[in-house]
Amino acid sequence: MIPTNVRKALLGAMLGASLLSACATAPVTGRQQLMLVSESDVVRMGSLAYRQELSQSRLNSNPQQVAQVRRVGQRIAQVANRPDYQWEFNVIDEPQSINAFALPGGKVAVYSGLLNLGLSDDELAAVIGHEVGHAIAQHSRERVSQQVGFDLALSVLAGGRVSPQTAQLINTAFGIGVGLPFERRQESEADLIGLDLMARAGYDPRAALSFWQKMMQATRGAGRPPELLSSHPSDQRRIRTIQAEIPRFMPIYERAKRASR
Repeated sequence: MIPTNVRKALLGAMLGASLLSACATAPVTGRQQLMLVSESDVVRMGSLAYRQELSQSRLNSNPQQVAQVRRVGQRIAQVANRPDYQWEFNVIDEPQSINAFALPGGKVAVYSGLLNLGLSDDELAAVIGHEVGHAIAQHSRERVSQQVGFDLALSVLAGGRVSPQTAQLINTAFGIGVGLPFERRQESEADLIGLDLMARAGYDPRAALSFWQKMMQATRGAGRPPELLSSHPSDQRRIRTIQAEIPRFMPIYERAKRASR
């Protein structure tokens, strides 16, 4: 059996090597990210998951909604600076789902329930910009890496002697104390990246406020968990943060509008 002090030294060396060899920088915020899994692996998993989700869902046949999503999506993708991604934008016909998602590699889907709120192109750009922000910041890859690092640390420090019950408790504590705050940080980061993307694509960043106000109204009474136990910031916090950040992106929007004339 490896002595505890040796296990800790090995863990420190492995994590230190990972930090040196697998760092990335998130766009717009400049936050340093630790990546312990390859981008190609995560993109491949994302593409498979996207194909599976679409095969199990009913795609929207409303030509106006599909055209709007693809029109706005392609403009956002053009300024995302990831020509290596195979961008796809689809609409899933679920009127009760007021949501959208992005998977690694540029796979985006919007649910018809969100579009039924009557979004302008600028408001939809806030949604798609946020989702594309997740993709180009590689948030899924970062979350997988975080779990890999946690599992590695637990394995080395415990020497494989942790019971399933204890492991479950540790995972729960890790989720509430580290995992959920980390996901909330990613959500806020995607909001900022989304503001940058929509501004550079010529969409008014101020529309992000009207979008989130519509979302807050549409989901009122939905029984959301308190922010501490949620993977997303509260709507009120989100709106305050976006409102404070909008002036930073208005000059970008004005330049994009002038360039498009």
